[in-house]
Amino acid sequence: MNRTAMSGPGKAGVISPYALVEVKLGRAVDWPQVADRKKFIETVLGFPYHHLFDPKHGSPLYYGLRFDAATKKMIASGAGARLISAHNRLEYLDAHALSAGGLGGTSEEWVDPGVFFTHSADFIAPVQGALPDCHFISAMASLAWADPFAISHVTRPIKNFADGLRAGGAVDRIDFYADADEAPQPVEVTQLLPLIEPGNVFQYARSGHKGEIWPAVYEKAWVKWFTNDPGDEPDYSKVGGGDPVQDLVSLTGKTYNSFATQGLTGDQIWNDVRSNCKGSWTFNPMAATTYSSSAAAPTPIDYDTSGIVAWHCYSILGWQFVNNTKYIVVRNPWGYHEGTLNVDVGPWTSFDQFDGGDVVGTMSLPNHGVFALTADTFQQYFGWYGWVS
Repeated sequence: MNRTAMSGPGKAGVISPYALVEVKLGRAVDWPQVADRKKFIETVLGFPYHHLFDPKHGSPLYYGLRFDAATKKMIASGAGARLISAHNRLEYLDAHALSAGGLGGTSEEWVDPGVFFTHSADFIAPVQGALPDCHFISAMASLAWADPFAISHVTRPIKNFADGLRAGGAVDRIDFYADADEAPQPVEVTQLLPLIEPGNVFQYARSGHKGEIWPAVYEKAWVKWFTNDPGDEPDYSKVGGGDPVQDLVSLTGKTYNSFATQGLTGDQIWNDVRSNCKGSWTFNPMAATTYSSSAAAPTPIDYDTSGIVAWHCYSILGWQFVNNTKYIVVRNPWGYHEGTLNVDVGPWTSFDQFDGGDVVGTMSLPNHGVFALTADTFQQYFGWYGWVS
């Protein structure tokens, strides 16, 4: 196999439009009840929907960055990437949008909105917010899918202000790793999260399960660790793009493996995915990153119409083989917006071949951001993929 080991794809990261709409409106949206999501998102964000998913169009989802056509790379736009700056820009662009588009009468408050777990960790729980950390959210989902018991925490009560944390409640300890095989670095945070009030509106990571907050607490602890913040209210605006496989190292302390898709065939990549699976689902957590723009890809592709997002990170969940066609199953950390190009529509059954082939579960695709695209399409639209082991 002629594959090239990579140090990583660079700092990929795009904001979830679903979360950005909620931040802009200052309220949660019941997305399954929105009849025309595309029109709704387009109206609230004041930007053509089909141009949101490739930065070559100046999409607000890549705020603080721009695609440079000459170098075919993402570079700083010169504008600050702080979320409030992005919101102010959206308000300026939104002269004809919904009258409810402002944040009037709302404010950010640190609130404890739920319980850490409502049940065991799963890949549906991590849902990205209005922060360009798709790399970390997809890594959490990959780990929760491949090894759910690796998502854990240790809780102790907060007795007094000597902790440096607000008195009352409890504090969670979550371990991170600076590199493979290094000692874990424990990070302690409370379950107070920066929500928009009134209404407990999540700005950043949230769970796909109502009342559960472990993805948000994990993200808060990671922001604190990543920015070396000693307090309990870390500055989320300091977080940008990243490498999801490196984040898997940070979450597990395992060894980094990352490869470029260029020069490989879809079959070779599909076999790599299978080699990290038991049955049809991954036992080594895997993730992948798309190109910075369709204009940067080595072959003609179109992020505007394929349902796949440029400069974005996805979890790899496993593989599928239907009608003599090889598929790779991935998940968008937004929890929505599945691919539409060369995808399998139907059930995906994942099972553990090391436990007698017992069925673990069946999911109808596409669903919860999960979709199965042909291995050849994966090779064209994704620039990098990898795993930890």
